[in-house]
Amino acid sequence: MKTFKHILPFLLALFVLAGCKDDVNYTRGTAEDPDCYGVYFPKKQSARTDLEFEPGAQTEATYTVKRRNTVDPIVVPVVVKANVEDIFVVEPIVFDAGEEETTFTVSFPNAQMGTTYTCDIDIEDPRYASVYGPDKVTLSISLVLAKWELVTDEKTGATKGRYRDDILGNFASIDNPNANPNPEIELEIYERSDKKGYYRMKAYTPELMNIFAGGQVSHENRGVWTYVDASDPNKVYFPYQSTGLTLFAEMGEWYIASQTPENFAMDESAGQYGTLKNGVITFPAQGIVLEPSEGEYAGKFFYANANGLQRIMLPGARVYDYSVTLTKGEPADGVVEIGATLSEDTREFRYAIFTGSLSDGEASLKAQEMADGKIAAELIKTITASGTISVQDLEGGTGKYTLVGCIYGSDEEANSEGGETASQNLKMQGYASIPFGYVAKGDEVSVILSIGLEATNEFAGQGITTDNAAKFWAYGEEIESVKYGVFKTDAIQGLDMTAFLQQMGKDFTKEQLDAINGGHYSIMLTGLNGDTEYTFAGLASNGYVSELFTASIRTTGKYNPGLESEFLYSDFLPQDEQPSKEYLISTEWNYYAINVMDEKQMRRKIGTVTIEDDPTEDSSVDLLTITGLTGLTFDEGGQIPAVYVPASAPLAGITGAISPMLSQDPIGVINGEDIISGCVSEENPEALYAVNYPFIGGAVADGYIYFVPTPNYVEQGATFRYLYTLSTTTPYSILTDMLLVDPAKDMGGIPELAAERIAELRRMAAELRQPRNCVERPEFSVSAGRGSVKTVPTDCAKGFLPASAPEAKAVRAAVGFSDAVRRADGSGSELRFRKTAAAEVTLK
Repeated sequence: MKTFKHILPFLLALFVLAGCKDDVNYTRGTAEDPDCYGVYFPKKQSARTDLEFEPGAQTEATYTVKRRNTVDPIVVPVVVKANVEDIFVVEPIVFDAGEEETTFTVSFPNAQMGTTYTCDIDIEDPRYASVYGPDKVTLSISLVLAKWELVTDEKTGATKGRYRDDILGNFASIDNPNANPNPEIELEIYERSDKKGYYRMKAYTPELMNIFAGGQVSHENRGVWTYVDASDPNKVYFPYQSTGLTLFAEMGEWYIASQTPENFAMDESAGQYGTLKNGVITFPAQGIVLEPSEGEYAGKFFYANANGLQRIMLPGARVYDYSVTLTKGEPADGVVEIGATLSEDTREFRYAIFTGSLSDGEASLKAQEMADGKIAAELIKTITASGTISVQDLEGGTGKYTLVGCIYGSDEEANSEGGETASQNLKMQGYASIPFGYVAKGDEVSVILSIGLEATNEFAGQGITTDNAAKFWAYGEEIESVKYGVFKTDAIQGLDMTAFLQQMGKDFTKEQLDAINGGHYSIMLTGLNGDTEYTFAGLASNGYVSELFTASIRTTGKYNPGLESEFLYSDFLPQDEQPSKEYLISTEWNYYAINVMDEKQMRRKIGTVTIEDDPTEDSSVDLLTITGLTGLTFDEGGQIPAVYVPASAPLAGITGAISPMLSQDPIGVINGEDIISGCVSEENPEALYAVNYPFIGGAVADGYIYFVPTPNYVEQGATFRYLYTLSTTTPYSILTDMLLVDPAKDMGGIPELAAERIAELRRMAAELRQPRNCVERPEFSVSAGRGSVKTVPTDCAKGFLPASAPEAKAVRAAVGFSDAVRRADGSGSELRFRKTAAAEVTLK
């Protein structure tokens, strides 16, 4: 079952601040009646208080009233204050003895078309209502009778518009990778016949909620209308209203409103309103607020539409895409090629080239000068389709330049006077720019960078030695970017490192680049393994050209497999070095794994694993059983069937030693519940699979068996990396990074996980922790290539430690590295909650 995780405790409430002053003429207020019945109107009502009905339709509404003292039968006296007499007829409010809640009806048989009526129903008698308590003792009702007409596009006849939400995702998240924080649905939109531009629609429907949640989700939904006032297309706003949604019972229904003077006691500002243009309504970021109706947050407002994505599209409307994407190549033979991809609605891209690397602000000013005709026409060129712009023979020669272009298109407003592609009807819709380095023909510009890694024991007192660390240093001139990684040397043999780093490399930060260009940058790279050769690979660019720098070195000490954070299928030893069946059975294996249900994600000792022979009549497999692989203690059972890989025909050609077989049958009992074990793929965390051979356990070192996703399934798009054990209602363990170690060869050690790996595990933990009742069973395919799965080399970067600076050298030095590791700056801290800014608003 999927559940929302609300984030309101992490938000700032928008408190109303009231001034006060001393009053020397103090008068004691009316005392509370100790026998007061405490009658009040709960905020959550089954009927709206701002009523809009069509003539001849509903002529009454029913409201709820509650009381705290339920001893006596009572009839509650009320005072009715209406702007027009004899319009509202209020039924008596009657409670029977012991009755805590009752209802009463307000009717309006004499209301006329198009007139707005208001009414306040007050409980003023202190015998019936608290004088000073927080309970609501006034019910304010507004009423208008109006006709509504379905909005239809005259050109296309379309009767469906679109509603995109940027409210729900600001305050609620769900543990589902298919969830969409900005759900969008098609819907009918109605316009009030006597007030053009005033619309209503059924926006917060089960369909929208399912898209938001990525599936079915438990919530209350009254199916109310959502209203938007666009009678002034430049001052569009949401009136204060309920969404009809209750996502968390303790918070009641959610109310929304635009932060405008129509809803709140505040001064008017154009920036508070949304706009209606070409049939599309948009709202400013944080221009909408949300209010829970109950609980500790009732009466407090929180910013919504944080991303400015709230949007309503009337039938027939379309959103125009005026964009140009620019990419650059490196100079070659006096030419720089710049790719320009024009969006569908872009008709022309008019560009010019300016000296220097311009900032965004400077590029914007140049674009405006071009549009205003302040740039000589002969300097401006035009393209009307995507393609390549070849820059050559620049007058300034070798140097830094910026291409700036104005984007022209023809939306409906521009087309109202003439043809779609007529140049005189185009208008500037935006701009695009890209800085680049140009090298004139015959010139040469090299990347000036010196880097090195040194073996040092200067931090040995902290346990950082040449066995597990290396000192990295670098300095250069005008280095604009470095994409890099640190890998085991044998894992990148034959790999195109330039292409790999362009796609997968990590970036040095601006601060790191400043230090490199400033004369020195030095750190200790920690968390390495002993007696292992690593290669640092860095793709450095000076804005003109890029150059690949690599170097390798072997650490001292002894290699400890237990310190590796993750093995790949390619790390398996050859099949002739895999453990025998007898070795598997005769050993009680130490068992290490990561349980993603743990608060802190790290590999730890889960327990022990034993393997037993299980003779079977099926000659195509050599059947075993594994006890302890789930990491749980069972009251009964707990064994998982498995096969010995080399002797099992379906796995012929796959390297490894042991592979489990999972089914929908219970494997044991815990606390009286049947327990099953399945596997979860990275591609579809919502499905629990019961399959044969999801993982292959193979030796990665003498006495060390690691489980990796079975290559055949990976090639079919199912990377099984998580062993999930659960009952029909409760998850018990979700294990990954499963490692069996022969106690006689166990060197101990807990691996230091990279920040990216920790962040990934936390993300998967959030997606996996819901119990699953659906079990799928894909068949094992023997048609896939045996062991041909491509593996991405693991970046071994784990930690940085400040180190002393190297001595500067006057000439460019050859690269020399022993090892490098990296912490991805800013990564690893998983941001899951958004904190909104505060404002002060008071409902009118």
